[in-house]
Amino acid sequence: MFTDTSLTTVDTRPYFERVLCHALQAGLVDNPRLDALRREGAKGIVQLATYFGTPNLRPELEAARTRLVTLVGLALEAESGGKIDVAGRLLRDKTLLALSKAGADRLRRLHGLPTERLLGAPEIFRESEKDFLAKCTAETPITYARYLAEHASRERNQQYIDATYWLAARLGVEREDADEWHVFCESVINSALLVLLTERKPAGFFSVERFMKLHEAARKKRSASFPALDAWLEDATPGVRSLMKRETERFVAEVLPVIRDIPATEIYRNQDRFSGLFFFDTSSVSEITHHDKACAEEWTRITGNQGDHTDVQCGVLLMVATGLEPTRSLLKRDATRIWDSFRESGFDEAAVARFIENVVPFEYQADVRRMWEDDLGPEARVQLDSDDTTLVMNYLQDTCRAGWKKKNG
Repeated sequence: MFTDTSLTTVDTRPYFERVLCHALQAGLVDNPRLDALRREGAKGIVQLATYFGTPNLRPELEAARTRLVTLVGLALEAESGGKIDVAGRLLRDKTLLALSKAGADRLRRLHGLPTERLLGAPEIFRESEKDFLAKCTAETPITYARYLAEHASRERNQQYIDATYWLAARLGVEREDADEWHVFCESVINSALLVLLTERKPAGFFSVERFMKLHEAARKKRSASFPALDAWLEDATPGVRSLMKRETERFVAEVLPVIRDIPATEIYRNQDRFSGLFFFDTSSVSEITHHDKACAEEWTRITGNQGDHTDVQCGVLLMVATGLEPTRSLLKRDATRIWDSFRESGFDEAAVARFIENVVPFEYQADVRRMWEDDLGPEARVQLDSDDTTLVMNYLQDTCRAGWKKKNG
């Protein structure tokens, strides 16, 4: 028994082209209107070429034609709801310049929505409106389906940002102060939910020391409930209520198991693994743990208040890796000892790991560990595996904070 199978042809033409063909066939656009469309199109192409570059070059004019087709098509499909007959009537009744502007305005509003769930995101991280329009209209012409997907994604980001500001405000943080954090919404939400889970009277966001106590309290909780949050949500918008319902479910399913399985010190120190899980309020320096104070003092003793300088960090790590007492500045005899020790027994990886864990302040640990494992360690193994004294000494001088003049040769 045979079954008839019909093949559906997907129309890949730009939406504007499909609408124009339909409008001509259906008699929605007559010859006078077609002539007007040609005049409007020519004017629009010149305007777009002028805005994005120059109308005097053929490639710019061809790109401007693509831009016009994209913008008009976006406006037609959005305003018609994808109904081609309705779009044909819009093409009949509205000028191409008006439709082009409507499409551009949609993209401008899209550009204004956040690309990430980040508080106080600096505008430097966002491409300019002009670059965004250029990309969406010619480099990779945007379809209405892609526009809808991107719009939905960015709207969700905005909802998270709004909900996070709302949550921070309920915990006593002004929006201007929250903007200074420049952190992802999920980390703030997780921190707020940890507070709301463990404290009857939520006392705001936590420092590292308070996190230790909240972590222990959360591990002892037999059930996960957020009574204070439930009371707050009675006065919240439907959007915030819906989002916080999802977030509390996610917290219980994904974050709470981490709290129960992983020690508090491991969570806040191992930023490679747990980066972004929680937000730690560092505004109160007096609440730094005793261990962190000891780390800070030892790190300062070694680096002389220059521990954030990469060349100082490199010298310290290489000295630790070769069994030397670490200091801020590398003397020439230290460089020679590093080279001799490496050629004799290589690097002591365990010593480096212990040093990073026990001496490097936790806010630097992830970056220092990554630098050693991905950059400094592999590079130093290659550079120190040489018999050329000048080459090795120059490498160490360029890489570390050194106290001798470079020898050319």
